[in-house]
Amino acid sequence: MEITFVSHAMPKVTAMGTVSFQAIVDSQYLWCEISWEALRDHFYARSLEKDDLLDAFHIGRAKIEQTARQHLEAIDGHPVLLMTTDFA
Repeated sequence: MEITFVSHAMPKVTAMGTVSFQAIVDSQYLWCEISWEALRDHFYARSLEKDDLLDAFHIGRAKIEQTARQHLEAIDGHPVLLMTTDFA
């Protein structure tokens, strides 16, 4: 399974307070998400404000993508929602 993350597509804050980011799995684009709780607990998001969530995402991007990759491999390339419990 070939997995890459799209660096030229900006992550987006959803109405639910998650940050959505793109991955390419075997040539198919899909969206992954990380919860605001995970961003708060592990990547220092100060609030649910868009700028705070995106700042936290960028701070933790390498770890977030690494964790997303592990989940994508485990569930055969289906979209994932990363939660606070997914990070040690």
